[in-house]
Amino acid sequence: MVAGIVSVVVMVQMQKKPTKTTTASRSAAAPQSRAAQSRAPQSRAVESRAVESRAVATQPQPAVDAAARPAAEPRTADKPARTVASLQTSPKAQPAESKAVPSAKALSDAERKLSEELWAEQKRLDSDSAKLVAKPDGRRRVTTMIAKQYSVPEKVVTDLHDQKVSYGEISASLAFSQQLMKRDKSTRQAALDRVRAARKSGQGWAAFAKAAGLKIGDVLDDVRKTDKQLAKAIG
Repeated sequence: MVAGIVSVVVMVQMQKKPTKTTTASRSAAAPQSRAAQSRAPQSRAVESRAVESRAVATQPQPAVDAAARPAAEPRTADKPARTVASLQTSPKAQPAESKAVPSAKALSDAERKLSEELWAEQKRLDSDSAKLVAKPDGRRRVTTMIAKQYSVPEKVVTDLHDQKVSYGEISASLAFSQQLMKRDKSTRQAALDRVRAARKSGQGWAAFAKAAGLKIGDVLDDVRKTDKQLAKAIG
Protein backbone atom coordinates (compact mmCIF):
# COMPACT_ATOMS: atom_id res chain seq x y z
CA MET A 1 0.00 0.00 0.00
CA VAL A 2 2.86 2.27 0.84
CA ALA A 3 4.41 1.44 -2.46
CA GLY A 4 1.23 2.43 -4.23
CA ILE A 5 1.16 5.80 -2.50
CA VAL A 6 4.77 6.51 -3.44
CA SER A 7 3.99 5.67 -7.01
CA VAL A 8 1.09 8.06 -7.07
CA VAL A 9 3.23 10.86 -5.58
CA VAL A 10 5.99 10.34 -8.14
CA MET A 11 3.52 10.44 -10.98
CA VAL A 12 1.99 13.67 -9.67
CA GLN A 13 5.38 15.40 -9.43
CA MET A 14 6.32 14.30 -12.90
CA GLN A 15 3.16 15.88 -14.23
CA LYS A 16 3.86 19.20 -12.44
CA LYS A 17 7.43 19.67 -13.79
CA PRO A 18 6.53 20.07 -17.48
CA THR A 19 4.08 22.76 -16.52
CA LYS A 20 6.81 24.78 -14.81
CA THR A 21 9.10 24.44 -17.79
CA THR A 22 6.40 25.57 -20.16
CA THR A 23 5.59 28.53 -17.98
CA ALA A 24 9.30 29.53 -17.80
CA SER A 25 9.71 29.30 -21.53
CA ARG A 26 6.64 31.41 -22.05
CA SER A 27 7.88 34.05 -19.61
CA ALA A 28 11.26 34.18 -21.37
CA ALA A 29 9.69 34.46 -24.81
CA ALA A 30 7.45 37.31 -23.74
CA PRO A 31 10.24 39.96 -23.44
CA GLN A 32 11.74 38.84 -26.73
CA SER A 33 8.45 39.30 -28.53
CA ARG A 34 8.04 42.74 -27.00
CA ALA A 35 11.57 43.74 -28.13
CA ALA A 36 10.79 42.46 -31.58
CA GLN A 37 7.59 44.45 -31.60
CA SER A 38 9.49 47.64 -30.57
CA ARG A 39 12.07 47.15 -33.35
CA ALA A 40 9.42 46.50 -35.95
CA PRO A 41 8.32 50.17 -36.31
CA GLN A 42 11.96 51.30 -36.66
CA SER A 43 12.63 48.72 -39.39
CA ARG A 44 9.51 49.78 -41.20
CA ALA A 45 10.59 53.50 -41.02
CA VAL A 46 14.07 52.75 -42.40
CA GLU A 47 12.59 50.62 -45.14
CA SER A 48 10.11 53.40 -45.98
CA ARG A 49 12.89 56.00 -46.33
CA ALA A 50 14.93 53.68 -48.56
CA VAL A 51 11.92 53.16 -50.82
CA GLU A 52 11.38 56.96 -51.06
CA SER A 53 15.07 57.52 -51.98
CA ARG A 54 14.89 54.94 -54.76
CA ALA A 55 11.69 56.51 -56.04
CA VAL A 56 13.30 59.97 -56.23
CA ALA A 57 16.40 58.59 -57.96
CA THR A 58 14.35 56.81 -60.57
CA GLN A 59 12.24 59.87 -61.40
CA PRO A 60 13.02 61.23 -64.92
CA GLN A 61 14.97 64.57 -64.96
CA PRO A 62 13.18 67.49 -66.64
CA ALA A 63 14.59 68.47 -70.03
CA VAL A 64 16.45 71.78 -70.13
CA ASP A 65 14.79 74.33 -72.29
CA ALA A 66 16.89 74.97 -75.34
CA ALA A 67 16.01 78.65 -75.22
CA ALA A 68 17.59 78.92 -71.74
CA ARG A 69 20.96 77.78 -73.01
CA PRO A 70 23.28 80.61 -74.15
CA ALA A 71 23.53 80.62 -77.89
CA ALA A 72 27.00 80.19 -79.35
CA GLU A 73 28.53 83.46 -80.51
CA PRO A 74 28.20 83.59 -84.27
CA ARG A 75 31.29 84.35 -86.29
CA THR A 76 31.08 87.48 -88.28
CA ALA A 77 33.31 89.26 -90.69
CA ASP A 78 34.08 91.87 -88.00
CA LYS A 79 35.12 89.20 -85.53
CA PRO A 80 37.20 86.49 -87.23
CA ALA A 81 37.97 83.22 -85.58
CA ARG A 82 40.92 83.29 -83.20
CA THR A 83 43.87 81.30 -84.42
CA VAL A 84 47.35 80.65 -83.10
CA ALA A 85 48.70 83.37 -85.37
CA SER A 86 46.19 85.90 -84.07
CA LEU A 87 47.17 85.15 -80.47
CA GLN A 88 50.83 85.90 -81.12
CA THR A 89 52.00 89.34 -80.02
CA SER A 90 51.85 91.72 -82.91
CA PRO A 91 55.07 93.64 -83.52
CA LYS A 92 55.10 97.18 -82.24
CA ALA A 93 54.85 99.87 -84.82
CA GLN A 94 58.23 101.34 -85.58
CA PRO A 95 58.46 105.04 -84.79
CA ALA A 96 58.82 107.30 -87.71
CA GLU A 97 62.38 108.11 -88.52
CA SER A 98 63.33 111.37 -86.94
CA LYS A 99 64.62 114.01 -89.21
CA ALA A 100 68.33 114.38 -89.11
CA VAL A 101 69.43 117.36 -87.08
CA PRO A 102 71.29 119.68 -89.35
CA SER A 103 74.91 119.83 -88.38
CA ALA A 104 76.71 123.08 -87.66
CA LYS A 105 77.79 124.98 -90.71
CA ALA A 106 81.22 123.96 -91.85
CA LEU A 107 83.94 126.54 -91.43
CA SER A 108 85.58 127.97 -94.48
CA ASP A 109 89.34 127.90 -94.94
CA ALA A 110 89.52 131.65 -94.26
CA GLU A 111 87.61 131.24 -90.97
CA ARG A 112 89.87 128.41 -89.86
CA LYS A 113 92.92 130.51 -90.65
CA LEU A 114 91.60 133.49 -88.67
CA SER A 115 90.79 131.17 -85.73
CA GLU A 116 94.34 129.82 -85.73
CA GLU A 117 95.78 133.34 -85.89
CA LEU A 118 93.57 134.47 -83.00
CA TRP A 119 94.72 131.49 -80.96
CA ALA A 120 98.35 132.30 -81.66
CA GLU A 121 97.81 135.98 -80.79
CA GLN A 122 96.22 134.99 -77.46
CA LYS A 123 99.28 132.91 -76.58
CA ARG A 124 101.56 135.81 -77.50
CA LEU A 125 99.53 138.17 -75.28
CA ASP A 126 99.71 135.65 -72.40
CA SER A 127 103.46 135.49 -72.76
CA ASP A 128 103.90 139.28 -72.82
CA SER A 129 101.50 139.82 -69.91
CA ALA A 130 103.46 137.26 -67.84
CA LYS A 131 106.64 139.24 -68.47
CA LEU A 132 104.97 142.47 -67.39
CA VAL A 133 103.39 140.88 -64.29
CA ALA A 134 106.89 139.82 -63.22
CA LYS A 135 107.84 143.49 -62.87
CA PRO A 136 106.87 145.73 -59.92
CA ASP A 137 103.19 146.65 -60.06
CA GLY A 138 102.99 144.61 -63.26
CA ARG A 139 99.62 142.96 -62.62
CA ARG A 140 97.88 146.27 -62.04
CA ARG A 141 99.41 147.67 -65.21
CA VAL A 142 98.21 144.72 -67.29
CA THR A 143 94.71 145.02 -65.81
CA THR A 144 94.60 148.74 -66.53
CA MET A 145 95.72 148.36 -70.15
CA ILE A 146 93.14 145.67 -70.98
CA ALA A 147 90.32 147.56 -69.21
CA LYS A 148 91.16 150.75 -71.08
CA GLN A 149 91.38 148.93 -74.45
CA TYR A 150 87.81 147.55 -74.13
CA SER A 151 86.30 150.37 -72.07
CA VAL A 152 85.36 148.22 -69.06
CA PRO A 153 85.95 148.68 -65.31
CA GLU A 154 89.19 147.14 -64.03
CA LYS A 155 87.09 144.91 -61.74
CA VAL A 156 85.74 143.05 -64.79
CA VAL A 157 89.28 142.08 -65.82
CA THR A 158 90.26 141.21 -62.26
CA ASP A 159 87.22 138.99 -61.72
CA LEU A 160 87.85 137.05 -64.93
CA HIS A 161 91.51 136.54 -64.09
CA ASP A 162 90.57 135.33 -60.60
CA GLN A 163 88.46 132.68 -62.37
CA LYS A 164 91.67 131.31 -63.95
CA VAL A 165 90.98 132.95 -67.32
CA SER A 166 94.20 134.00 -69.05
CA TYR A 167 94.76 137.58 -70.18
CA GLY A 168 94.72 136.52 -73.83
CA GLU A 169 91.35 134.80 -73.34
CA ILE A 170 90.05 137.84 -71.44
CA SER A 171 91.04 140.14 -74.29
CA ALA A 172 89.26 138.00 -76.93
CA SER A 173 86.15 137.59 -74.75
CA LEU A 174 85.81 141.34 -74.21
CA ALA A 175 86.28 141.99 -77.94
CA PHE A 176 83.45 139.56 -78.84
CA SER A 177 81.18 141.00 -76.12
CA GLN A 178 81.66 144.51 -77.57
CA GLN A 179 80.31 143.30 -80.92
CA LEU A 180 77.30 141.70 -79.22
CA MET A 181 76.56 144.87 -77.25
CA LYS A 182 76.56 147.00 -80.40
CA ARG A 183 74.46 144.60 -82.48
CA ASP A 184 71.93 143.37 -79.86
CA LYS A 185 71.83 146.52 -77.71
CA SER A 186 72.46 144.28 -74.69
CA THR A 187 74.29 145.08 -71.46
CA ARG A 188 77.99 144.41 -71.09
CA GLN A 189 77.43 141.70 -68.50
CA ALA A 190 74.78 139.89 -70.58
CA ALA A 191 77.03 139.93 -73.64
CA LEU A 192 80.03 138.73 -71.66
CA ASP A 193 78.03 135.94 -70.01
CA ARG A 194 76.97 134.67 -73.42
CA VAL A 195 80.56 134.62 -74.66
CA ARG A 196 81.85 132.82 -71.58
CA ALA A 197 79.03 130.27 -71.67
CA ALA A 198 79.98 129.34 -75.23
CA ARG A 199 83.62 128.90 -74.25
CA LYS A 200 82.79 126.81 -71.20
CA SER A 201 80.74 124.49 -73.39
CA GLY A 202 83.86 123.86 -75.48
CA GLN A 203 82.91 125.92 -78.50
CA GLY A 204 85.80 127.34 -80.51
CA TRP A 205 86.10 130.99 -81.44
CA ALA A 206 85.46 130.45 -85.14
CA ALA A 207 82.39 128.30 -84.50
CA PHE A 208 81.02 130.80 -81.98
CA ALA A 209 81.59 133.74 -84.32
CA LYS A 210 79.87 131.92 -87.20
CA ALA A 211 76.87 130.88 -85.07
CA ALA A 212 76.48 134.34 -83.52
CA GLY A 213 77.09 136.21 -86.75
CA LEU A 214 80.16 138.02 -85.42
CA LYS A 215 83.40 139.01 -87.16
CA ILE A 216 86.38 137.05 -85.90
CA GLY A 217 88.72 139.26 -87.95
CA ASP A 218 87.78 142.34 -85.91
CA VAL A 219 88.42 140.43 -82.68
CA LEU A 220 91.86 139.43 -83.95
CA ASP A 221 92.69 143.08 -84.63
CA ASP A 222 91.64 144.12 -81.10
CA VAL A 223 93.76 141.41 -79.47
CA ARG A 224 96.79 142.44 -81.53
CA LYS A 225 96.42 146.07 -80.43
CA THR A 226 96.34 145.01 -76.79
CA ASP A 227 99.43 142.87 -77.20
CA LYS A 228 101.34 145.70 -78.83
CA GLN A 229 100.62 147.94 -75.83
CA LEU A 230 101.85 145.24 -73.45
CA ALA A 231 104.99 144.77 -75.52
CA LYS A 232 105.76 148.49 -75.28
CA ALA A 233 105.22 148.47 -71.54
CA ILE A 234 107.74 145.63 -71.15
CA GLY A 235 110.40 147.90 -72.83
